[in-house]
Amino acid sequence: MKAIDGKENYDILQDVIELYYVKDHGTYFTTLFKCDWFDSINGVSMHDTHKLMDVNHTKRYPKYDLFVLISQVTPVCFMSYPMQDIGRKDWWIVLK
Repeated sequence: MKAIDGKENYDILQDVIELYYVKDHGTYFTTLFKCDWFDSINGVSMHDTHKLMDVNHTKRYPKYDLFVLISQVTPVCFMSYPMQDIGRKDWWIVLK
């Protein structure tokens, strides 16, 4: 998810919630994602050599902004480093 300041935030999807409501003779719904956010200050970095975004999956955002609208997010995939570098064992690569 892109923040107001342009910085990207990453999370693990925990749950999908659909809210249904009736208004003006119609039924509407919206979808929310419940997320567990990575720490965007201490847990996200750009890999110098390959210019890939990395997240430290052991560092989580300490606040409780749990929900985002489906329209606010872009799907990504996380992949662990294939090498046995002990310095990178807690880091995942972000694939957009």
